[in-house]
Amino acid sequence: MSEHMQLSDLLDAGCGPAPMISLLAEKYPEKHYTGLDLTPAMIEQAKKKHIPNATFVVGDCENFPFEDNAFDAVICSMSFHHYLNPQAFFNSVKRCLRPGGRLILRDMTSNSKLVQWLCNHIEMPIAHLFGHGDYQFVTRESVMEYAQKAGLTVERFEVRKGMRLHCVVRKS
Repeated sequence: MSEHMQLSDLLDAGCGPAPMISLLAEKYPEKHYTGLDLTPAMIEQAKKKHIPNATFVVGDCENFPFEDNAFDAVICSMSFHHYLNPQAFFNSVKRCLRPGGRLILRDMTSNSKLVQWLCNHIEMPIAHLFGHGDYQFVTRESVMEYAQKAGLTVERFEVRKGMRLHCVVRKS
């Protein structure tokens, strides 16, 4: 637990109306939080929560508008499947994480090749037609490849109940 307590600057990529930052700021009020979302309405909702030590920015998760080595941790919870260019996201994470920093990636996944195929070839394209902006179903192979190409190390990749992915990626 002490390892987590040393983190001070955290980015929530694809923060939406900031449910994750709300929870974290309550538990760890001494940290500084930055929420990034492409949708101005989401950032407006987040700002209305008046979370101390939190900054909210309208911007692209595939091209972080931040300095190099700006964050100790990046969280991306349930927004990764919306990214058209996931490799660009991983490259931004690598650039903006401090050495030893970690990405905590949470999304939907499945170990079943059939479920992966159905989601990628039928469900996601249909959802996209209806404006949901879902582009990809996250797989272990794709995450490993994005991380490797960005020069990051996957420390943990778990598929939990309910097709939930929990992944920890580290910058050396």
